[in-house]
Amino acid sequence: MSDVNHIKVYLLGLLVGGGKIDKDTFLIDLPFKKWGMEPTRMNTIAVDILTKICEYFHFTYKFNVTYEIGNGKWLIKPIKNSNISVLLDDLKFFGLPTEGFILSKTDLTEIKLKLKGINVESFLSGIFDTRASVTLSHRRFTGNAPVVSVEIPGSTRNFLFVLQLCSWLTDLGSVTDQILYNHPNQHAASDPNYNGWKKGFKIRFLVKSFLANYSFALQAKSHDVIYIEKKQNKEEQVPCHLRKLRQPSSITIHADQNSRELPEEVRNKIFFHYHHFCAVLGCPHAPVKEIEELILRRHTLINFFPKLSKGLSINLLEGLNNIKEKYFPKSDLFTKNITVNELITNDAFKNYSGIRQGLAYIFAETLKGKRHSGSMQAILDLHLTKVVKVTSIGEGLVGPLLITTETTERAFLCSSVNDKLNQELIDKYTEVDNYSIRIK
Repeated sequence: MSDVNHIKVYLLGLLVGGGKIDKDTFLIDLPFKKWGMEPTRMNTIAVDILTKICEYFHFTYKFNVTYEIGNGKWLIKPIKNSNISVLLDDLKFFGLPTEGFILSKTDLTEIKLKLKGINVESFLSGIFDTRASVTLSHRRFTGNAPVVSVEIPGSTRNFLFVLQLCSWLTDLGSVTDQILYNHPNQHAASDPNYNGWKKGFKIRFLVKSFLANYSFALQAKSHDVIYIEKKQNKEEQVPCHLRKLRQPSSITIHADQNSRELPEEVRNKIFFHYHHFCAVLGCPHAPVKEIEELILRRHTLINFFPKLSKGLSINLLEGLNNIKEKYFPKSDLFTKNITVNELITNDAFKNYSGIRQGLAYIFAETLKGKRHSGSMQAILDLHLTKVVKVTSIGEGLVGPLLITTETTERAFLCSSVNDKLNQELIDKYTEVDNYSIRIK
């Protein structure tokens, strides 16, 4: 391809970010949802498509595109009988997919080598226009740290693309604030049976870091990102390779740890931190010394039992029995009665994760999903003398604990990473291979 230019690569960026190709046609999905349904923005987006994207396609590829709105999406597609063969050739030239949902198969290796200068910025702008979110709900803990969140659907299963994109952006001078990978160790670190972990990938930048290096081509996003920039008072993090990682919480081995929905490079492996993924996947910016330290402390970070799993007592009792049959078939279940006050003050239980949250769940008058409503401390204070049943595998309250009460069907499972049974399982069922921790 001889005529590489910033307009052409911007369109290719749009296709990578939201394109689906089916034989001789394509569809670009701009997943703007509620953000793009606000009347003022709708008008601006429509103008962007009609005066910019349509003109770009006509000027570059000699065919016209149109758009439609439905289910919170803006869909761009060529008019009927358009010849997209040159577009497909350009995708091939850069080593990009030419069929299906492009993002699922995208490998950025070749296009990164072939693009320079403004063409890099334009290609990335196309990806940002389709995948970056600038809603104020994205922030680092407070409204003083608004972020631009580049969101990749978990259905792509494309860990490689996420790593390549983040690494490329780091090469260009930006500082990634955080990455969330589509993996149960990131989205379900406490409950091994939580099915809602498939929340997708997110690459997050504090707004000022993003604007110092990149831009949006669509006016609606440009206006909003400049608006939220004014709210940022927090400083950037240090570059990834210089970071000192805080001690993370322990990770529960999830039921989907070996799911076929996870690609082989992360399947059946345990991850303690998002930078742990980066190290295993080979990012040159990963703080590998910090990851090595975490791996040395793995016995304090791996839990084969639920840290905190809430639900109905009948279901959780079945879960405890399953754990017993899998790991300790010769042991029996033992139950003892204990007061709430003793459960939260006795040193024997101080290392068990989530006891206070679990008790608040059991005794709360109202719930929000599986979370208690109101002050946790107030709920506990009202029920200090209540008696609960504590069930464990074997005598001596070892292994995971099932907490139930006769006054409600609610219950919870919890455990301690320091528990003798858990430590035995770590030794027996895990092995270290460089930065990877595999489950045998």
